[in-house]
Amino acid sequence: MKAITKYIAFVLCCVLAVSCEIDNFDEPDATIQGVLYDHTGQPLQVNHGSKYIRAREISWANGDENIFVGAQTLAVQQDGTYRNTKWFPGEYRMLPRAGNFYPYDDEKQDADDAGILLKISGTTTQDFTVTPYLTIEWVKKPTVGADGFLECSVRFKRNQKPGYEMPDVREAWLRVSRTVNVKDGADTQYYKTAFALKNEMEGQEITFRTNIALKYTGIDYWVRVHMDCKTAAGKPETNYPGMGEPNFTTIEKIHVP
Repeated sequence: MKAITKYIAFVLCCVLAVSCEIDNFDEPDATIQGVLYDHTGQPLQVNHGSKYIRAREISWANGDENIFVGAQTLAVQQDGTYRNTKWFPGEYRMLPRAGNFYPYDDEKQDADDAGILLKISGTTTQDFTVTPYLTIEWVKKPTVGADGFLECSVRFKRNQKPGYEMPDVREAWLRVSRTVNVKDGADTQYYKTAFALKNEMEGQEITFRTNIALKYTGIDYWVRVHMDCKTAAGKPETNYPGMGEPNFTTIEKIHVP
């Protein structure tokens, strides 16, 4: 029994010795940051934390085709900005992909070598411009009536990128939140059923009203409307990467006395 115990102790010591080997890689100290803009030059409105930017470090393989080079994703904030301060310096292929916009790289689209070639070191800023499926604008910004219900209205425009067919619109939601992160599903009690969209509604004023009165007073609420698209009927080629990802209005903050 003592011999077995000594043997186990010896094995554990060996494992610990190996696991405590000094890491000879430098700590990631580069910063990569930027903004996703829409085709009009405005920051792209997205869901908080949407992972719409793919980064593939090609310098890791050092030209060896037998080494697999995986991809990382960068989270984008609601206002289209992104920033990561713990990034390994190197040469990357960067690509906005699978988001609420048409394919970024018209030639290679979603291929491994799609996107731009970028050398990242120190603090590197790289902006991107994409064409969203929809542009959604406020007609009447959110207000709360004497009955406590919130109302607002918007209109949408379908965008078309040269060389691509437009998808069909699908549905819309009103989102009301008690935090600035107005994600899908935020306080769904206020708007429980999707509003069915049709292409012919483009340019029309669409009004939204909460299902119930706002529950709390004396606080701030954050509000936005989102709409999404679907593959166009009879046109499977419009099933682009990220189809179904929502486009948004800007976020409006209101104070309820």
